[in-house]
Amino acid sequence: MNPIPKEPSLHHVGMTSYHFDETVKFYQEGLGFTIKHIWGRDQRVYMMDMGDGSCIEVFEGGGEDVPASGRWLHVALRTDDIHASYNRALDAGGKPKLAPTFADILEAQPKPVYMYFAYVVGFDGEEIEFIQEVEGPEA
Repeated sequence: MNPIPKEPSLHHVGMTSYHFDETVKFYQEGLGFTIKHIWGRDQRVYMMDMGDGSCIEVFEGGGEDVPASGRWLHVALRTDDIHASYNRALDAGGKPKLAPTFADILEAQPKPVYMYFAYVVGFDGEEIEFIQEVEGPEA
């Protein structure tokens, strides 16, 4: 039996995909995920690894009425290169929502947070946020 992690971490986020094949391709080619598991009888289910063991679980399903805001508020992904991650997602068909932007959250506790962040929207309206934390104010 594996020990329980000392701090919580993301295991997976589940979503229903109205455009299953396009969504799987987007997560593979645009975000660099790999397919960890596939199952399902009447509908396909793919568990897609983000690269660190955290996953997106994509369920085939839904009809023509795609929700305007996607299946969750957003999923935030760590990155070491905000521009490369953002552009890769756009090249794979993601829609731009917010280009890479610097933020300093000075009121954050126990210390200020400095980061770049950006948003893209996937084929089912789901929002993906990229976050690149940095050591100090924008250079």
